[in-house]
Amino acid sequence: MKQFNPNGIDYGKWLEQERHAFIEARLKNPYFRYGLSTTVALIVMAVICAKLRIDHRRAMWITAEMMADIYNQEAYSRKVAQEAINRYNTHIEHCNRAIEAAEHGDPVAGKGSEIEQLKGELACVASERDTATRERDVAREELRKKAEILADMSVRMEALTGKSGKTTNKSTAGHPDPDSRLVTHINNLQEQLYAERTSNRRLKGG
Repeated sequence: MKQFNPNGIDYGKWLEQERHAFIEARLKNPYFRYGLSTTVALIVMAVICAKLRIDHRRAMWITAEMMADIYNQEAYSRKVAQEAINRYNTHIEHCNRAIEAAEHGDPVAGKGSEIEQLKGELACVASERDTATRERDVAREELRKKAEILADMSVRMEALTGKSGKTTNKSTAGHPDPDSRLVTHINNLQEQLYAERTSNRRLKGG
């Protein structure tokens, strides 16, 4: 034992003395306790703020993706409806010409088989138009429900963005926040969606 402790030091007693001195100098010191509790509270608050910011950015990205999907679906529905209407109008025009030619006794354009064929095509196109109209109405109802959800999310995000903007305006002057750019992108998508829905209403009215 002497080769490991040649001076005969009682390490147990020394550790007890050091522990007692630490308690007297640190743990029983009110300033030390205050500093320790403040540090722990700041760390916890920093973790909470980071978690809230991450969740906020994730919600904004999800909202932007949903807005893009809604806009694309609205544009696709409008395209399908327009194509069906164009085909319907074209066949109506052909049928009218064939009927007029038959009434005037035109031997070339007034053949009964051609008229029957055009009538059959007209019925087929009319059925396609009705199907496209029903699909468009169903898609419009789904878009309306999604738009209500997105409107509520947009209000919440604008409130959160306004709160965070007040605290970061001074430190980010001249450097736009990514959240602000994302909100602007969402607003642009909302404007485009509104324009598409207005065009669809005009198209349906025509």
